[in-house]
Amino acid sequence: MVSPVMAPTISLSFQPLSLRLKHPFGTASGTSADSHNLLVKLHYKDWIGYGEASPVWYHAETIETASSLLAAWQSNEELLGHDPFAITAIEKRMNAVVSGHASVKAAVEMALHDLCGKILKVSVLKMLGLSGFTQPMTDFTIGIDSLAMIEQKTNEAIAAGFQVLKVKLGTAYDKEIIKSVRSVTALPLRVDANGAWTPKQAIAMAHLLAQENVQLIEQPLPKSATVDDFRFVKEHSPLPIFADESVSTSSDVARFANAVDGVVIKLAKTGGIAEAMRCIHTARAHGMQIMLGCMVESSLGISAALQLSSLVDYLDLDGALLLAQDPFYGSISCNQGRLTFGDGVGLGACLHAGSASP
Repeated sequence: MVSPVMAPTISLSFQPLSLRLKHPFGTASGTSADSHNLLVKLHYKDWIGYGEASPVWYHAETIETASSLLAAWQSNEELLGHDPFAITAIEKRMNAVVSGHASVKAAVEMALHDLCGKILKVSVLKMLGLSGFTQPMTDFTIGIDSLAMIEQKTNEAIAAGFQVLKVKLGTAYDKEIIKSVRSVTALPLRVDANGAWTPKQAIAMAHLLAQENVQLIEQPLPKSATVDDFRFVKEHSPLPIFADESVSTSSDVARFANAVDGVVIKLAKTGGIAEAMRCIHTARAHGMQIMLGCMVESSLGISAALQLSSLVDYLDLDGALLLAQDPFYGSISCNQGRLTFGDGVGLGACLHAGSASP
């Protein structure tokens, strides 16, 4: 009797991915000199798909909880199964196993997309049917720092040719920060308060920023603020109001419809490309604008987000550009704020020698 041939399973491995920043990066939530991410690898036959998890405490994840979850999934053969193209089914199984932990799910899902692209020998962009479109230019973020360092960072961004800047606010000296940036450049600005203002402060700052060639304000209120709080600010603001930390999934997008002008979509919040696309379609159905954002990530994570860039209005995909050294290469390049894809298959990201095991 001939024994049945067992189909190969998808196996998972992971390791720390520590990213050092060129400059300490300050937001209203704190300042960091590096980002502790995780590199996820999915193995299937002779192929390896790469994904990147970027857990942060304000999304209810830490490097410890993310590592524990991935360690548990290593021994769960039924979770990933035998078919790397069953991305939606695997997504549903991950959601059934654990709620939250979106960055871990995003890493697994982007690794599946990378794996499938390599198997088919095409880019993820082509696999999604999104090639042939153009995308907006990315902004470059000026983090909270001393006024002297803010001017230096702004000058560096201008020297690199960026056409739009994003300025982090949420301090006791927000007005001085804007004056420092404006002393250097008249480029269009986007402002991100990371939830540091009250509704009254947000409205007052919106009127001030409207005089400074600011395009929009991102997350003026805390994550705990109600939809009505955001609606109140939107109704009294001369500038468009975007929700970031308050919006993770497509149901959140629908909940904030008519309360904000736009939403910020990040794979680390949605749990991957599939839910990010659902967020985009939901936002469009409600007439909302969309910014595609990121965490501090390598070009692997940025490449995964960039696949959807032609579907949005604004890009904030500068995470890898903030790094002192990027462990990946080949997937994207940046010329004066214009991100372009490499010519590789899958996500196109290749590890630098010595950055991690192959």
